[in-house]
Amino acid sequence: MANAFRCSIVTPSQAVLSADATYVTFEAWDGQRGVMSGASPFLTLLGVGAARVDLADGTSASYLVDSGFAQMQGSDLTLLSDFAADVNTLSRAAAEQEYEQARATAVEVGHTSAEERERVERSQKLAAAKIALAVR
Repeated sequence: MANAFRCSIVTPSQAVLSADATYVTFEAWDGQRGVMSGASPFLTLLGVGAARVDLADGTSASYLVDSGFAQMQGSDLTLLSDFAADVNTLSRAAAEQEYEQARATAVEVGHTSAEERERVERSQKLAAAKIALAVR
């Protein structure tokens, strides 16, 4: 367990995971990031995508995270996300329906504000990530 560090995934409403991990990979704003024990401290923006946690007991777990922050401080990694869900709870049919709704909204939005377009694009990315992860 000497090579393990604490990994927590939290949302504003719940603690999704708090466990010892040996390796964690997640989608940062600028691409995929991997973290092992002894990593230098950092604070970065999360992107939309999968976070895989290799647990100290030899198993692994995957989560969908949607934006937020990742912070490594000492031997603790915290992913603070607007939304996080265990990929085993994702429904492909529900994700596809969510994606179609987001696409329809994008067509309706057309020439509205940049903030509204950004919100719609984010919902499309989240739905697409749910579809990709629900397939696994």
